[in-house]
Parts: sequence; structure tokens; C-alpha cells
Amino acid sequence: MVENQERIEEFNSSDSNIQVPDYANAKWLDNEDKAVENVFGFNKNAELVNSRAAMVGFLMLVLTELIFGGKPVTLAIFGIN
Repeated sequence: MVENQERIEEFNSSDSNIQVPDYANAKWLDNEDKAVENVFGFNKNAELVNSRAAMVGFLMLVLTELIFGGKPVTLAIFGIN
């Protein structure tokens, strides 16, 4: 890890305009840009992300049903039921 940090610092100090972000100080942030201490488990931010992922999943399900005319996807694509 120290060797990688030295390479990043060397690259950042060169004449290049590209800056490599420092991931050593990366944090999980909630929607109010506050650092999240408990990343795993039930918390407000995790529930929000999970609900948004579920909404996208249901949208994809509806679109798939519309595209394949109500047939099961396995039947329409693979010919199996």
C-alpha cells in the first residue's frame, strides 16, 4: 500500500494535468453528505438505495413483459418454460 501511495504522489507531482484521487481517505456518505459510520445493516441510506434498486427492477420487469407480449421471458428467449 505504501508503494502505491508513493507512485500516486510521484504521478501527481509530475507535469501531467491528470490527478489520481486519494482513495485512502474515502468515506461512505449519506444523502446529506455526512459520513456513515455503520455501512452494513439497516440504516436510512441502505434502505433508500435498496428501494431505488427495487423500483428499477420492477420497471425492467414491466418493460420486459411489454416487449415479449406477456410471455414468460424464458419461453420467449430460450424456448423453455
